Amino acid sequence: MPITENKEIFNGMYRIKYDDKEYYFEEILKKAILKTVTNDTLKAETMAGNKVNRLWNQYQQQHLEDISNGITPLFTIVNGYERKVRWIGESIVSDIRREYYKIRPALYKYFDILDDREYEVMACVICELLGADKISLTAPGNEGGVDFFARIPFSKKAHFLFGIKGPIRIVGQCKKYANKDNIGHMKEFVTTMNYVYNKSYRVGEILPDWFKLEKGDIIGWHIANAGHQSGALDIAKNYGLLVSDTKQLIEIICTSKTIRKQKEPIKFLKSYMKEENYTY
Repeated sequence: MPITENKEIFNGMYRIKYDDKEYYFEEILKKAILKTVTNDTLKAETMAGNKVNRLWNQYQQQHLEDISNGITPLFTIVNGYERKVRWIGESIVSDIRREYYKIRPALYKYFDILDDREYEVMACVICELLGADKISLTAPGNEGGVDFFARIPFSKKAHFLFGIKGPIRIVGQCKKYANKDNIGHMKEFVTTMNYVYNKSYRVGEILPDWFKLEKGDIIGWHIANAGHQSGALDIAKNYGLLVSDTKQLIEIICTSKTIRKQKEPIKFLKSYMKEENYTY
């Protein structure tokens, strides 16, 4: 199902570079409309004026959700009544940390062009940034409902949580859809996780040897490009599954120490995007 015009404009806001200054939200919308819908300046101004109330309300809601999810919002709301925002703004404690997010528009554009398989490889890269020491990308097509496996160890200080059994084992699935993923796919993933827990024949053949030998807790991680529908989120919560969207993956990249050390972070990230790095 194609995305709506409003969603296309809203998404477009995240793919624009901004200066660290105050903007009227309508000005932001005009920029996004010129990038996504039309190159006619007068038409863009008219559309921005017509859509500003609805999309402003949507941004305010998104702003609260981002903060709740530990994500740095696209803008700080400076004046809600005047609909004024500032890029990153006061939510960032220093100019140095603000630098982390300058790559965010380029990351969104890069994620946009990833195909389904590349999105799965990106999930493996994210696991590596999170400290995974073992990562296995499953073969395309006949993967038993699993796209990747990962093992993430913890420091000795966390032994009271994870050290007794060992590192946690991640079972991951990715969906590169333009719209929110549905409840049906989450139910299928719950079934897949039951197969993993029981080492069922349906997934037993694709379980890496190291995964079978470990004793650490098993956690399912469902990644959907545009997020998940409310029913899917409810199921994930009930079954203790992790859920993420592309915005959360980009947050991980922006705050990664490994990425921050690089002079050309996007180029460095692309160098990791090799399927053979995670297949054995």
